[in-house]
Amino acid sequence: MKIEELLVEFQRYGIPEVRRRELVLPLDVRAAITVTGLRRVGKTYLLYQTMKYIKEDIGNIFYINFEDERLEDIKSEDLSKIVELYRKYNPDAKRMYLFLDEIQNVPGWEKFVRRILERRDARIFLTGSSSKLLSREIATSLRGRSISFTLLPLSFREFLRFKGFELKTPYIEDERGLIMRYLDEYVKFGGFPEIVECEEFVKLRRLQEYLQMIIYRDLIERYGIDKVGMMKALIRVLVKNFALRTSVKKLHNMILSSGGKLSKNKVYEYFSYLEDIGFVIPVRRFSFSEVESARSKAKNYLADVAFPTLYGMEHTGRRMENIVALELLRRKYYGDPRLEIGYYYAGDKEVDFVVSRGFKVEELIQVSYDVEDPETGKRELRALDKAGEELRCKNKTVITWDYEEEGEVRFIPLWKWLLYR
Repeated sequence: MKIEELLVEFQRYGIPEVRRRELVLPLDVRAAITVTGLRRVGKTYLLYQTMKYIKEDIGNIFYINFEDERLEDIKSEDLSKIVELYRKYNPDAKRMYLFLDEIQNVPGWEKFVRRILERRDARIFLTGSSSKLLSREIATSLRGRSISFTLLPLSFREFLRFKGFELKTPYIEDERGLIMRYLDEYVKFGGFPEIVECEEFVKLRRLQEYLQMIIYRDLIERYGIDKVGMMKALIRVLVKNFALRTSVKKLHNMILSSGGKLSKNKVYEYFSYLEDIGFVIPVRRFSFSEVESARSKAKNYLADVAFPTLYGMEHTGRRMENIVALELLRRKYYGDPRLEIGYYYAGDKEVDFVVSRGFKVEELIQVSYDVEDPETGKRELRALDKAGEELRCKNKTVITWDYEEEGEVRFIPLWKWLLYR
């Protein structure tokens, strides 16, 4: 029996060593805990981390990776064997712990999971690739018996841990120098876990492979896209315009000007696919009116700042802004679902991030690489002042590369803001 072979194999080899991630999954919820996210962000290793938190013998934990080629022909009826085997190996267990990796590869998996949750005391953890399983589809399939979490690439804190750097304060000057060295690397190559310790040439090759997997497996395979060249063109345009306010109409015009042929409706459609799988993350203008916010032009951030590197782009300031956007999203996804992120725009005044909960604006954040330039500094502060007055918010922050100052407006270097949350 192939399932039994995989289960015995896992029990024999044990839980692999893992490096701690900041997303912590709940252990005692009678629902399917699901983890989604872009390819290669570390979903499987998050499952391993969760297993280590369970105060049970490893024999009580069943883990199956449904991408294993030995399960290529598995059918939904075969899943009932998992229950039989669990009772075979754990006759006295009162609670089941099931970790089902890439579960979307089994047709009809949702009926099995629903049945187990309804009839047994079970804790079930699932992952799914964006190509076949989106968080909203999970919620629909399991009829409200699920809680979904989105895993993003490594934060800078996680990145430093993966590098073996001990996070402690205060930092001496040698440690600050090392932090800045690592920050340069993080800003250029991002936070995909598997490339952290690779040399630059290998990083680039692996990033190219990741992008190809996203295009051919998460997009073409899932959505049946026939205009592959146009999807690649749209990705190129999005990457070149990341962290900028860009409408779909403008994206369409850019594709046309480069010689591409794609209707405006198709651009909308392809853009929605990229948003669904988490490659691009649109952030809307903040407004107390939901309708106005939804109608606004989005600022489009990328799932990782490694992608502009593949296209030979620099733009340190925009990379910083993208990193800040992802960090704010981590705070929402990993800790506080009530947190909302938008931007402020009025006339010629723009503030990069408006952080709010409900109808209360809690912080205004500006990101500026060269804030010591007099004109740049004045522009950023004028925008903050106008937004602070209009949105009734006194908590104003400018995230810089290395400038620091306390006052009515707090200036803080990027590395400090990332490490001290």
